[in-house]
Amino acid sequence: MPGSRVVIAVAAAVLASGCASVSNSETDSVRSAADAFVGALAKGDAKAACELLTPKTLRRMEALRPEGCAIALGTLKLPSAAVREVEVWGDAAQVRTGGDTLFLREFAHGWRISGAGCTPRGDQPYDCVLEGS
Repeated sequence: MPGSRVVIAVAAAVLASGCASVSNSETDSVRSAADAFVGALAKGDAKAACELLTPKTLRRMEALRPEGCAIALGTLKLPSAAVREVEVWGDAAQVRTGGDTLFLREFAHGWRISGAGCTPRGDQPYDCVLEGS
């Protein structure tokens, strides 16, 4: 049966390519980190929000804004609407809220925000108010 061999070959190729689904616990972990970030912003707790940034994002912000993350983050006026959608790809994730797109990276100590205040630009990379990696 040549037709069944093709189906098996295609199925094997898909599995080998790493197209596995993301677990609910992984999605929940990303959602939790994003909720904590937007929650801190909503409460005006910039210090807590800064603690949820990736190290590179934090360094970049502090290099650009010498007054420090907590003061600078408060001036960026990032949206703080609730999380609506979560997508995870390995150690990277994208979260859409009611008024923002966030990007996250996974570290040994959990998921951290690598980009916030991001808007799509068609085929170009997102334009983010706060970015790092």
